[in-house]
Amino acid sequence: MKNLLLILLALLAGCASAKQVKGPGGEIAYLVQCGNAVKGKCTEKASDLCPKGYDLIDRNSDRYAELTKVGNIGKLEIKADTTTTMLIQCK
Repeated sequence: MKNLLLILLALLAGCASAKQVKGPGGEIAYLVQCGNAVKGKCTEKASDLCPKGYDLIDRNSDRYAELTKVGNIGKLEIKADTTTTMLIQCK
């Protein structure tokens, strides 16, 4: 299960995604996620979702490590990255 989570986070690292959720008061909110390599993609995605602006309800950044094989000799490399998650509500 932990490996699946790391793979999912690695896939999310290259793009920004959003999912509609219930906000703290039961209203519509959005959970926006992006990787460290594209930090600006989170705010860009939030602006696309909420053209009249948005309120930031919560923000969280999680670091993770990914183990990858380099070349044909089997050398392993650890790559660290950060995934940012924002909970927003449109104005």
